Amino acid sequence: MDDQLQQISDSSGVPSDLLRRAAEARAKASGATPEGVVAGWAGGEAPQAAAPEPAPAPEPAPAPAAEAPTPGADAAPADTLKVEVLEPVSVAESIETAEPDEDKPGPDQPEGLLAGLPSWLAAAFIVVPAGALLYAMISPFGPDCGDAGRLAIDPETGVAENCNGTEYAAPPGFFDIGEALFSQHCSICHGNSGQGGSGPELAGGSVLVTFSRCADHQEWVEVGTAGWPEATYGDTNKPVGGAGTMPAFGSRLEPEELAAVVLYERVAFGQEPRPDAEANCGLTGVEVIASP
Repeated sequence: MDDQLQQISDSSGVPSDLLRRAAEARAKASGATPEGVVAGWAGGEAPQAAAPEPAPAPEPAPAPAAEAPTPGADAAPADTLKVEVLEPVSVAESIETAEPDEDKPGPDQPEGLLAGLPSWLAAAFIVVPAGALLYAMISPFGPDCGDAGRLAIDPETGVAENCNGTEYAAPPGFFDIGEALFSQHCSICHGNSGQGGSGPELAGGSVLVTFSRCADHQEWVEVGTAGWPEATYGDTNKPVGGAGTMPAFGSRLEPEELAAVVLYERVAFGQEPRPDAEANCGLTGVEVIASP
């Protein structure tokens, strides 16, 4: 799992510790295991225990020896062995009357180990290894399967998939990480769809009406009601504590995680274009993979 997390981190630019916590959050929300989630991001399958080796098959019992025929007993007509006695032929006559052997190596056939083989088969023993050697020189690591040997592209649909034909699960970007963390920490107050509850509504663009600047949004999520230095917050000057108590997530989430949650809320509920949200939240220059 650690190696897969490091590979995903190298390709996406997201720190491996952040990916690990996102995988744990995704696993807790979906009922899967963190290893299975990471394996899906890496384009493979969760590791499985090796199957036990099959037990050796029992040796067959020796067949009973056939009974010798009783001397003088008459055999059944259907089992009678007929023997035809041929007249003796001299060695010279055998050589003269024998037909030529087509498999015998001629002037155009190789000799040595390939002697006695048909010409087409002897040629195959030369051409096939030569082709294999040429292929190994051109493609020493085998055929490519999409990105880093993990993906294939369906020629009919153009959809990316794993080499084993299963659906490809892209490694998470900041948007995906924010979605998982929102589901784990924020949906209990703001609702799964941002419709609101004990906390204010975020959906329908409400979150952008309150926080037009991402920096103000991040600060509010970081310090919460207890740490906010003023009596009101946001562009609409809402009273602090007027719609419930906002926890301070700065002590629970890493800075990258906090930025990811804010990015998710602004894009998913505020309909802010993702490139603008990334720029406003300081996440430009980092590859952010679209959520499936």
